[in-house]
Amino acid sequence: MPDKNHHVGRVRPPKERRLAVLGVEALGPDEVSAKPRVRLRREVLALLEGMTPTQRGEALLKGLEVLGALEVRDGEEQA
Repeated sequence: MPDKNHHVGRVRPPKERRLAVLGVEALGPDEVSAKPRVRLRREVLALLEGMTPTQRGEALLKGLEVLGALEVRDGEEQA
């Protein structure tokens, strides 16, 4: 008896096309998606919600760098 999912490869569009329909891009090899909890003012939250996930990540990295919590060498982040 064949596996009930044997036809999925013929029916399901490629991952890139599915993500494009949703308006998102695939994570890079060293990226993860996370939902950390933070406490902040409402106006700052509104700014963050208006950014793309990539922009929010870049803002977080820049903030950590300014605070000295993240060391950057040759374009690579070091925790």
